Amino acid sequence: MLLSAAALVGGKLFSHTAEVAEDKAKRAPRKKKEIGIQLYSVRGDMGENAAATLKKLSEMGYTTVETAAYGDGKFYGLAPAEFRKMAEDVGIRVTGAHLGIGLDRNNLQGCLDWWKQACDAQVAVGGKYIVLPGFSVGPTLAELQEYCDYFNRIGEIANAAGLRYGYHNHSHEFAKLEGHVIEDYLIENTDPDKVMFELDVFWATKGGVNPSAYIAKYAGRFPLLHIKDEDIIGASETIDFESIFDAAYKQGLEAYYVEIEANSLPPMVCAQKSADYLDVSKFVK
Repeated sequence: MLLSAAALVGGKLFSHTAEVAEDKAKRAPRKKKEIGIQLYSVRGDMGENAAATLKKLSEMGYTTVETAAYGDGKFYGLAPAEFRKMAEDVGIRVTGAHLGIGLDRNNLQGCLDWWKQACDAQVAVGGKYIVLPGFSVGPTLAELQEYCDYFNRIGEIANAAGLRYGYHNHSHEFAKLEGHVIEDYLIENTDPDKVMFELDVFWATKGGVNPSAYIAKYAGRFPLLHIKDEDIIGASETIDFESIFDAAYKQGLEAYYVEIEANSLPPMVCAQKSADYLDVSKFVK
């Protein structure tokens, strides 16, 4: 059944994974790469058994994770120190987190207090980055500016905790609002010392943007990337990951996370094949 599922991807997936396996078997031993994964990719497995899933991800070659289940000061229902130990016991560092709440104009201080608690939890879990995964863009540029100001305030809280705060795009941020590309406006109207951006290269492509050119346009604002494809990383052969990594390294890439939203195979299988692709790709340091 797995073979027939792979064959459904126009023959590309089978060819891609066979080439990766052959290359991996031939290559000489070398230093282990820092390959990260957004845990949303394997959310079902994490919900069933977080410890076993982290162990398997480590065995696949992943070294860092970005969490996707935070609430009330806990990650995946565990206190930060407990989740940190669970990950580090199998050789994984918890470096990033997707979490957040939108701006409540009637309770700004309550929002900022929430972010303070989240930053404290992220420090306790050993993290470096805290990222808002998206928000509903208002109908006016004035409301978008309010979010820029909100981002700066969150960034101040994160900086005080020793973290970096950022924003993660989807495709709609590349639409225009009152003549301004939304993502451009966010970048140009936030303080680079307080706000970074995590470019999701798949969603940027869907938004009509060339990811490598966009990274170069705003060099220095993208220390993080989401490496995403239609399915398994590299299988669609529609995203130029080599040029993306090249542009990202030139402007100071610090970390990247594989994210898989669609699965032609079980999520953990997709995670393994994606790690293999990045591991053997010479353009990935």
